[in-house]
Amino acid sequence: MKSAGGKEFTVPEPRTGSADLSADILESLETFAEIGESLHGTANATEICEQVVAVLNDRLGLQTCSIMLVDADGMLVNVAGTSPRKGKSAPRVHRSFRLGEGIAGTVAESGKAILVPDATCDERFSSGRMAPTVRSLLCLPIKGAEGPLGVLNLSHGDPGFFGTHHVTVFGTLATILGRLLAESRLAQKLAEFNRDLEQEVATRTLEIQASHAYLEQLLNSASDVILTVDWRGRVTFANPRVSVLGYNREQLLGQPFSVLCPGGTLPTPLMDAMTGTVRHHEELVLSGKDGEALNTYCSFSPLDDADGSGRGALVMIRDVSGSKRLELQVRQMEKLTAIGTLVAGIAHEINNKLVPILVYSELLQRADLPEKEVKLIQTVHKSAVNARHIMDSLLRFSRQEAPRKEVCSLNEVVQDVINMVQFRTRKQDVTLGCELDNTIPALCLDAHQIAQVVLNIVNNACDAVEGESGTVTVRTERRGDEVRITVQDNGPGIEKENLARIFDPFFTTKEVGKGTGLGLSLCYGIIQEHGGDIQVHSAPGDTRFRISLPADTRSAMSASRSDPERDHNTKAPRGRCLVADGDPTLLEVLEHALAGHHDVVPEASGSGVISRLADGGFDVLLLDLNLADMPAEEVLQWVSEHRPHMSKRIVLMTGNAEDLDRLSQNELTSGPVITKPFQLSEVHRAVAGMLMADKE
Repeated sequence: MKSAGGKEFTVPEPRTGSADLSADILESLETFAEIGESLHGTANATEICEQVVAVLNDRLGLQTCSIMLVDADGMLVNVAGTSPRKGKSAPRVHRSFRLGEGIAGTVAESGKAILVPDATCDERFSSGRMAPTVRSLLCLPIKGAEGPLGVLNLSHGDPGFFGTHHVTVFGTLATILGRLLAESRLAQKLAEFNRDLEQEVATRTLEIQASHAYLEQLLNSASDVILTVDWRGRVTFANPRVSVLGYNREQLLGQPFSVLCPGGTLPTPLMDAMTGTVRHHEELVLSGKDGEALNTYCSFSPLDDADGSGRGALVMIRDVSGSKRLELQVRQMEKLTAIGTLVAGIAHEINNKLVPILVYSELLQRADLPEKEVKLIQTVHKSAVNARHIMDSLLRFSRQEAPRKEVCSLNEVVQDVINMVQFRTRKQDVTLGCELDNTIPALCLDAHQIAQVVLNIVNNACDAVEGESGTVTVRTERRGDEVRITVQDNGPGIEKENLARIFDPFFTTKEVGKGTGLGLSLCYGIIQEHGGDIQVHSAPGDTRFRISLPADTRSAMSASRSDPERDHNTKAPRGRCLVADGDPTLLEVLEHALAGHHDVVPEASGSGVISRLADGGFDVLLLDLNLADMPAEEVLQWVSEHRPHMSKRIVLMTGNAEDLDRLSQNELTSGPVITKPFQLSEVHRAVAGMLMADKE
């Protein structure tokens, strides 16, 4: 490569070894975790940026690290960290650029990251403005919903320190940072909204003092619950909206306000209002008539009793339970999406490595080997199969796979789980109770996924009471148009600061090695896919997980069961198979696995597949969806146009969750799909199905 002066430079190769790559990714994940811990409770945008820069500098040993944000004038301004300067001059913290100016301005304007392996070999730095100690640079965009928010600048003294995988990994960090900054700005707007709300309440109070008749008409038509409470704490007025609490006006009048409060204690903001202090927008959990907890925003204002006997309070209650649930669901899905993208990539790589282990260990079990060696090979095969199940769970986590529903009994699913954990509870001296509602109708659901959810929560409950002679109770009940599963334990409870995070991916309170933090995240995704919800209430001695599922009996009655897979009892004829996979190892595995039954022609590229199909003479095409030289869709398009008879003779292979989403939108083929890692029997069954189709 030549610089502006014509001098030859050699650009160092980025670190791409599998060991370095794995170490980089692991270190990056640990860095993300530390950033998450450091940002707990931080809402100010500048503080967020400073915390991120501090952790990145400390963890990665960077030469420089800075975050630039777009200000009100559309300029990129350094708000955290430093930018490198030539010579011995002190770093400037508050540098600024226009959008489109320099690397930072270009990244912010285009929304695309720029990676510079070696600044000394890059013409953009030929002017010598960059500090000589800086060699490798990475600049990533920080995006918001309405446009660019800023950029994240990273630099290091070693050439080639940053590689293409860093673009993906730190791109995820930049995305998360963008969301945090957006939420910070939203919090500022929310504070302004709170101030406006306080002003509105003050105005309404003046209207109450001016005209009692107008007030009552207004209160009766209000969308919020409005109560007046006398100096003794008893309700003296309630508008019709009180029905959201499960009461009518007559039932609540004369009752103490404490009947709406868990524990029967008057809330502190109400007591303050009775002493003359206005309390607005207080977030309280109130209890409805049926005992159901309701999330509310409450305002309390002092109000003299009409007879002058004392000072009570005006109470305005807004039920935000639905909004809270929706907000939590949105945030949870955003977290699942961000982490799921990373998980899917890692799972894809591991799945490819499992294929040779599964296939060759299966073949070796059939070989004429001593019994001792066969047992060793069986152990290898069993471990590989277990690893495959783990990767399947991770892929379901990354894709939030749609459940495979069928009509079944929820009580039977729960009872099967109870039977599975009874042995464990006896060993731990845990009393396990089960209360099943026999009126629950048959439901349309994925029994395996629901059992996985119940098992995970029951196991967590058993862990919570282990060693304390605790009690775990599982019950089912029909409640209106939904069915509930409740898992309750009398353990020490969940810390209040952890309640909002228990469904976050990779969050766990268990000791290292005893929990991955994925269990409840998977449970949350499964229940969401079933159209339900999970809520948790926890206090010392009483922790309850409540799973709600829709009781749609009409869907259950009309649910269609998928036809069972056809059983090809007759032996499939020998065929000529074209096998295409960009991974040489997997290509060798497939060729070896099929060679004894069919004539196999291996091919590593999409262009090679097209060339061989053009010559004709193939019965089946096994096509991987990730070929190096061209997308598999181009191969499928060519087949559709030039060899349409082969369109129904294609078996697709993939180990990437995103490929399955691409495939669902592609109408060029309707053949079977084999997901990696696969076993030998799956490949033979798919090929045999194609060859046997000619006989039917």
